[in-house]
Amino acid sequence: MKKIFTILIILSAFMRAEAEITYLQILKDPTDLKLNLQYAKEQELKKEYKSVIGTLERLTSLYPKNVDLKLYLLSMSIKTDSTEKTLNLIQEIQSSDQISDEVKKQVAQVFDDMNKKKIDQDTIAKKKEREQAKLAAANKTQATNEPANPWTWYTEVGYTNMLNSNIGNISESKTQFSGGNPVAMSGTEGDNVTTLKNLWGAIYQIDSSSNLSMTASHSTSEQNRATSDENDTQSFVVTYSKFLPKNSITSTYSGSETKTRNAANSITHSLSIDNRYALTDNQKILTGLNTGFTKGNQNSSNASKRASNTSKIGFVLGHEYFFTPQHNIKIKYAFTDTKAIADYNALQDHTLSATYSKNFKIGNLGLTYSLSDKNYQKADTFVHSSIVRKDNTKNKTISFNGNLNQLFSAQNIIPIREHIGKFLNTLNYSTSWSETQSEGSLLQHNYKKESFTFSLTKRMYF
Repeated sequence: MKKIFTILIILSAFMRAEAEITYLQILKDPTDLKLNLQYAKEQELKKEYKSVIGTLERLTSLYPKNVDLKLYLLSMSIKTDSTEKTLNLIQEIQSSDQISDEVKKQVAQVFDDMNKKKIDQDTIAKKKEREQAKLAAANKTQATNEPANPWTWYTEVGYTNMLNSNIGNISESKTQFSGGNPVAMSGTEGDNVTTLKNLWGAIYQIDSSSNLSMTASHSTSEQNRATSDENDTQSFVVTYSKFLPKNSITSTYSGSETKTRNAANSITHSLSIDNRYALTDNQKILTGLNTGFTKGNQNSSNASKRASNTSKIGFVLGHEYFFTPQHNIKIKYAFTDTKAIADYNALQDHTLSATYSKNFKIGNLGLTYSLSDKNYQKADTFVHSSIVRKDNTKNKTISFNGNLNQLFSAQNIIPIREHIGKFLNTLNYSTSWSETQSEGSLLQHNYKKESFTFSLTKRMYF
């Protein structure tokens, strides 16, 4: 038994250093060995032994040659008096070619101890009683025609405030091309936008490895100094997720209508399919395809809006490496080909990004750096007859997000009651700072700006 307990001590020391794993994280990545082991240990500390055993049984089926998993599962079955499960595990371990004779000898001693204590008949009897109770409860549920509800319903209310140093993307030279000639470029630079959002959502659990989620939302944005970013937006999103032993597949459709207060309205539809493939226990390959279109509402006040109607198709390829389940780095390349009614709005976009993520007790830190190269198809003669637009953009982002329960639970000065903690657990915060540097072939696209965003979102289930 010494080896079994040594493994448990090592697992305990490793997992307590990380932030608490949630069940949603397990659903997103059910094949991640380290993530699932940390979840199992946290559930064991909470004495949720059924969750631990269920997780370990799934892991042993995914990693049948992992000896440590079998020993961990054996220790849990002994702790919960699961005699039949323990006997099956002992037999499996004794017949394995992957396990040393020394460990087999220790396991055999466990079997002898069980016989000496004569617990087999009592434990099996208890198990039968539990099974009979479960069967009776199931029959009662079936008889009353009250099956488990696969639906989860919720609503969210959100507040966001963004401060921007150059909201109008005014060029550093304060000039722009018009008809081929440089002219003064005016507009609003420093400004802030406040957005209120209400969202209604539903999650349908199809089976243990797939679900369907839907959201419908409305948001309204008000700008402090100027009006160009003021709008009302309605959106609808449907996502199907499927979790396989090595793949996590997500397909998403989104549609939105943005009613800009002082410009033409626009409608956008998009469809994407993404896959995360578990190359190893700590490496993922990211792939994705996406397509969509945007259509402007041309009217007498915006007679040229139709020229900016576009359709897009693209793909994503990336690699994600996990130092620990709560600590990773992601590198992605994205390509988008955009077609437009007017050739000067058609372009190809190549974007390379690197993201570093680290989870702490109080929230999640994200650092992102991206390089984007946009090449347009033809020159816009209204701007310049011979210069074709080309933009090279660098973006840096620092973000930190989590829920208020994480913040308050991390301190020991003010005690947090259980019902308050549950309320704060669904009150999420998000902060981010971003800097964008654009270098373009046209004067008006040479600019720099910074933005700071803070948001609070409250989710309520019903």
